[in-house]
Amino acid sequence: MTGKAKLLPAAALALGAMLLLAGCNGDSTDGKPTAATSSAPKTTTAATTSVDPEAAVWDPCTIPDSALTALGLNTASKDNKVAGVDPTGWKVCSWESEPKAYNLGILSSEHTLEEARQRTDYADFTSTTVGTRPALQFREPGATHDLTCWLAVEVPHGMVEFDVANRYGSSGAKAGEPCAQARRLAEALATYLPVR
Repeated sequence: MTGKAKLLPAAALALGAMLLLAGCNGDSTDGKPTAATSSAPKTTTAATTSVDPEAAVWDPCTIPDSALTALGLNTASKDNKVAGVDPTGWKVCSWESEPKAYNLGILSSEHTLEEARQRTDYADFTSTTVGTRPALQFREPGATHDLTCWLAVEVPHGMVEFDVANRYGSSGAKAGEPCAQARRLAEALATYLPVR
């Protein structure tokens, strides 16, 4: 199975969260919906400035290669897409381990730990910490339960998720238990996470 194929759990979380929030897009005033005032087509004018919706989102691809190499990750395998797609509202980076026993995906967004906890397509939610930051560990149910683990860490303007996905057929000695691996990597890379 290819490294990109192992990132499908990351794609599911990223795309699922985007779909969850898609229903919140509409006309509003101070967060309250407003009724439409006209059935005529809306006209727009060109904006003089643009706001990057991801401006406040930390980019995990900025982690130095030296830090990743020291943790046993192959920096040449770095990928900033999820299954070949650049997910809107998220900044994503992933790497393969040396040897190719597992993949680490790091996903950053403005979503919250509480939003992650509300997901019904994940299980085994456990509140924890990474350093002094609130965090949430969870897993995928079903066949990949023992191969994957997520550790979401609270940061200013959202959360950063560490996703470890063991490759099928990797021995436990090479890959390690995925939640223990996610914690090890998150703790080691916590110094690169955004601070208030």
